[in-house]
Amino acid sequence: MRPPVKPASFRLMQQSPRYLLVVEFAPASLFEVVKQIRQRSSYANLEMVVLTSEPSKYATREDGDVPLWIVPCAYNDDQKIDAALAPFRDQITGVICRGDKQVQQLRRVLPFLPPNVQVSSDGALAASVNKRLMRADFAQHFPEITPHFIEVHDDSAPTVGRVEAALSYPVIVKPANLASSILIQSCHDRAQLQTALKNIFAEIVRIYKAEGRHTQPQVIVEEYLEGDFYSIDAYVRNAGELQYLPPVAYIPAKQLGIDDFFLYKRFVPTKLTAHEIEAANQTVAKAIASVGLVHSSAHVELVLTKHGWRVIELGPRLGRFRHTMYKHAYGIDHSLNDTLLHLGELPHVGTPQLKAYCSAYSIYPHQEGVLREITGLDFLYGNPAVSYLRVTAQSGDYCHFAKNGGHSLAEFVVNSADKKTYDELIRHIEQNIAAVIEK
Repeated sequence: MRPPVKPASFRLMQQSPRYLLVVEFAPASLFEVVKQIRQRSSYANLEMVVLTSEPSKYATREDGDVPLWIVPCAYNDDQKIDAALAPFRDQITGVICRGDKQVQQLRRVLPFLPPNVQVSSDGALAASVNKRLMRADFAQHFPEITPHFIEVHDDSAPTVGRVEAALSYPVIVKPANLASSILIQSCHDRAQLQTALKNIFAEIVRIYKAEGRHTQPQVIVEEYLEGDFYSIDAYVRNAGELQYLPPVAYIPAKQLGIDDFFLYKRFVPTKLTAHEIEAANQTVAKAIASVGLVHSSAHVELVLTKHGWRVIELGPRLGRFRHTMYKHAYGIDHSLNDTLLHLGELPHVGTPQLKAYCSAYSIYPHQEGVLREITGLDFLYGNPAVSYLRVTAQSGDYCHFAKNGGHSLAEFVVNSADKKTYDELIRHIEQNIAAVIEK
């Protein structure tokens, strides 16, 4: 029996179709990538199967160039997962998951995939989205790359004592499996630690529900890493077979004098030396090997400390804004490469050459309160240097710090091949675009 939902423009294929299985979330860019891949004779019969718990999100999606199946699925029921995949199983040629939240659904799907599909193990995927598990794997295999940490379960006095016995101030309190700096707090003494633990355990269940997380909340406390922040995306085929993309530099909130953990700016190129980049790549390889991630893209965040590179975290996915940034800065089609990798093909990187300077910004409040306006955004509308722009907040919204569960109010990516033009653009943005908050 064929699945009931398909676009009206679906075209019957003379060849038996092959399916790219997309777990839960299919961004618009993925449809464009599959359209490109279908231009290759060996993938002319490739179709998309979106396995989703929210089929209504794709109810109106039609694309004559990409045959598409929308398959409802309840991930909490193995029999329903098995039944949903049954019509496609023998022809599934790859599986892709675009987001940390969706990795838990991918893990539920793994036992029902055909053996020829190249995908990471359940254990590797679990460790790649859980800071407690990945820290434990790092400590076991390459302890030099990871901060010391301890898992905590409450805000009691004995818990505070356990933390102080294991770690020295300053420390970081963070959820083990939330993204985007949510609920992360720094503590420089016992009073701050007590407050941070009280706040995180008061809020974490609500935040997990709001974020659509279906895993058990976990909290860790770890040593604070001093240094400059960077990230590197990489493609992993088999164990030890990696391709590294150019590093991206960060400007975090702390560097702006804001007591929060959001990332204000990501930019390329960096000022790292060839030796520092090589050392960073080696650290990335150690992190990936520690958790056993294979057949996947990897996004690894690092800190360059006075003792060398340390890993903040890794994820089995593309880094945020990286598809746009790598495309404009280096001419690398990151989304296409990621999809090819999940189809068992070799991504194309070559020797990246800088084509344009590029920065991605996330605008957060500098204080909590009611948003009056975001100044300076008019400068971005219609500007040819802007390759991505999204505004998610409006006047009257109440804004929280990221550490208290807040999200960005606006985000955008800008680029220019001309250094002078780029510098002027960045100067204007950083002097004029900001959230005006009323307490």
